[in-house]
Amino acid sequence: MKSIKITKHFICFLCLNLFFSILYANQYEEMSFSELECTIIHTEEHLNSIGRANSVMIIEQIIDISSKFNTQQEYYLKGYSYNILGKIHFLNEEYKKALKEYKIAELFIKELDGHSELIIDVNNNIALVYLEGFNKPARALKRIKHIYEDSKNLNNFYKHSLELNLANIYLKTRNYRKAYRLLNKCQKYFSQDSEHTSELLITYVSFGEYYKIHNNYNSAIRHFEEAASIAEKNKMFRQAMTIYKKYEELLVKIGRQDRAYAILKKYTKHHETALETEKLETNQFKEKLVVSNKNNSIQTQKAKQSQTVSIFTLSLLLLCLILFCFFIYNHRKTKVLGESLAIKNKELKISKEKSDRLAAVKTKFISTVSHELRTPLYGVVGLSSILMERIKDEENHKFIKLMKFSADHLLNLINDVLQVTKMESYEISLDKAPYNIRNLADDIKNSFEYQADKNGNTLHLNFDASIPNSLIGDQVRLSQIFINLISNANKFTKNGNIWLNFINPITIENKVKITFEIKDDGRGIPLDKQELIFDKFSQADSKDHTTGTGLGLNIVKKLVNLHGGDIQIESVPGEGSNFYFTISFEIDASNKENNQTSNVKDCIPLINEEEYTILIVEDNKINQIVTQNVLKTKGYKSQIADDGILAIEMVKNNTYDLILMDLNMPNMGGMEATKIIREFNTNIPIIALTASDTQETVQSILNPTSGFSDFMRKPYKNQEFFNKIEANLNIAMSKAS
Repeated sequence: MKSIKITKHFICFLCLNLFFSILYANQYEEMSFSELECTIIHTEEHLNSIGRANSVMIIEQIIDISSKFNTQQEYYLKGYSYNILGKIHFLNEEYKKALKEYKIAELFIKELDGHSELIIDVNNNIALVYLEGFNKPARALKRIKHIYEDSKNLNNFYKHSLELNLANIYLKTRNYRKAYRLLNKCQKYFSQDSEHTSELLITYVSFGEYYKIHNNYNSAIRHFEEAASIAEKNKMFRQAMTIYKKYEELLVKIGRQDRAYAILKKYTKHHETALETEKLETNQFKEKLVVSNKNNSIQTQKAKQSQTVSIFTLSLLLLCLILFCFFIYNHRKTKVLGESLAIKNKELKISKEKSDRLAAVKTKFISTVSHELRTPLYGVVGLSSILMERIKDEENHKFIKLMKFSADHLLNLINDVLQVTKMESYEISLDKAPYNIRNLADDIKNSFEYQADKNGNTLHLNFDASIPNSLIGDQVRLSQIFINLISNANKFTKNGNIWLNFINPITIENKVKITFEIKDDGRGIPLDKQELIFDKFSQADSKDHTTGTGLGLNIVKKLVNLHGGDIQIESVPGEGSNFYFTISFEIDASNKENNQTSNVKDCIPLINEEEYTILIVEDNKINQIVTQNVLKTKGYKSQIADDGILAIEMVKNNTYDLILMDLNMPNMGGMEATKIIREFNTNIPIIALTASDTQETVQSILNPTSGFSDFMRKPYKNQEFFNKIEANLNIAMSKAS
């Protein structure tokens, strides 16, 4: 009996709530599209005074009744409304809910024609959630850049508004050069028109933050004061509060407490003014709400008078019955659905744990493969190089040369596989350093002339004279692109021509776009294969299985994409192929590359290498022989330690000029041994030799606390090996002097 009473009370409560909700919603059902749009705008502008609960109720009712309009109007109202719901959740720091509402809004606005303002606002809001809610600046930047790059048809105001938001994200992601450039553009534009006061204020505040980060306190103070002046002049009290708070924190930081106190007083004054203004808006809204409630009451009374008691009672009983049936049905359905979801969640959790374990195993496997394959290859390549120097009779020299070629080819195949794996793990990033692109083009051409000549091919270089010589970028990754493409062209071209073209430069401010072409008149690629050749392990002809792994073009495509370009192909079977792409580079106005080149040329080479003794710390016997014999070719004396413990004792009891330290050894590895050596010897250069190529290993070596002076990956080229040794010995000598 008790449960039956509870059910009756529950049904009555539901009926009353439904009844009054219908009455409250009547005022919106009669509104036109433009009136509902104004209601949404008013709610957005007065979220604080209306309150969260009332704002949510208003917006949800508008969503419910928006379906009575045509499709475009319905999607616009729903997109706008869900965007407001996301803002409400964001203000209450409910970031997951906010992101969910923004994503729903995005689904609706994608179906709209026009309404670029709303599209920009939703994307900005999603970026803000990623940045401040989930601390994912990269995803926020991607979202803003996406809408910015697709905004070619926007007018100047919206374009500069996007650039202002993008600049603020660059500030938070420490990309200060790009932030400063965008802020300069925004300041010039927004200062031209008094209607852009709010945007100009944000620009000055962002400039203040920029100069504060770079310790240019006078400039920071000047921009904060300019922003505060604009806020006060336009009665933007909340904004003034924020500015004076940042200003006061800056003054305290630089030790100007007297001025900070005066600024704090201004902050308090504006805080009181803002509260009074918001209080006034709240009272006005309450008055409007009272009038609206009175109108609703009158309408309710008229509705009651127009209905007979019998019809109302019958309708109410029928509604109660329907609600009761619905409650029972929904309760059972919810219970079944809950059990199903629990099972699915458990399965997903198990799948995720399994996936994480597999990812960890994959990373460890790649690291192990890198080390275990490159270590013996180091011995094969090194010993074959030594034998080529020592054995000069023609027959044996030919066999040794073939052995070295096979070892180098195997090393290239291993490097291709590891390169693809690193790209899939997002371990590849571009360096930014000045270099001479003309010299790079000449070097690539010269390095391939012998290989091209073997196939009867002629390699041509066309370099546009208007291309700036000194650029900033990653010349190693750029070289990888050309090397793979030229090698591919030479492989499938016999007695023909190969062209390497650097053409069509377009210079805008401090950047230049260059189009690159690698053309040949070889056998060409069938049309049905042209879309597949960039896939992993894919080749244009099934007969090509002996010519490589099928990874070269996949690596090229990913490296071009990493540079911000997209590689294309034009090919006709029997007439040749043309691979082309366009990349944007930053121009090195200071010509730092030239300075660096001259410094290298002025470096004084070592004299009497036999006066230097090098300690080789290596557990692999073959590698010991290789390294010791390679050093002997230059006259260096050397000693060997089989592990880290023995190396520590030898450094304590002997004098060495340099240490070559392997990382993976029994008893004690190179990392631990180096840290112990640094406790009693901080001057001796220690170069890490590792066969591992993972990002984690490289970062550990480059960490200042590791104690290493430099590092090299095995196997290495002898000239590179001696350059490293010579450079570190020169540094040690200059410190000693």
